[in-house]
Amino acid sequence: MKDRKRKNILILDPERDIAELFARALETHKECKCYLAATERELMDLLRDVAIDVLLVDINAVKSSDYGLLRKIRRLYPGVIVVVDAYLHQKDQINLALAQGAHGFIIKPIKVDLFRKKMDEF
Repeated sequence: MKDRKRKNILILDPERDIAELFARALETHKECKCYLAATERELMDLLRDVAIDVLLVDINAVKSSDYGLLRKIRRLYPGVIVVVDAYLHQKDQINLALAQGAHGFIIKPIKVDLFRKKMDEF
């Protein structure tokens, strides 16, 4: 079986510790490179400069712009798979993000094995 190319994953989360946890969980699991962004500006700069395959974004980051950031990403970078991470009580926001073009979601707090398995789907 032919090896898949290394995936570039961009993680947008204003909480650096959470972003680093996600990155460690993914980079120690499979061949990928994770990039971290804490703000929309950092996110857009990285999307412009690096060929990103998957974007893992905190639901509050897209919700705070009335999902405008999500729409902007879908318009400018249609090939990027967008996954939102949220807490279970944010189910309405998850559904709105999915309606705006997100491809899937991750529920926090994460269990590393389940997180890796879910991210493998993208």
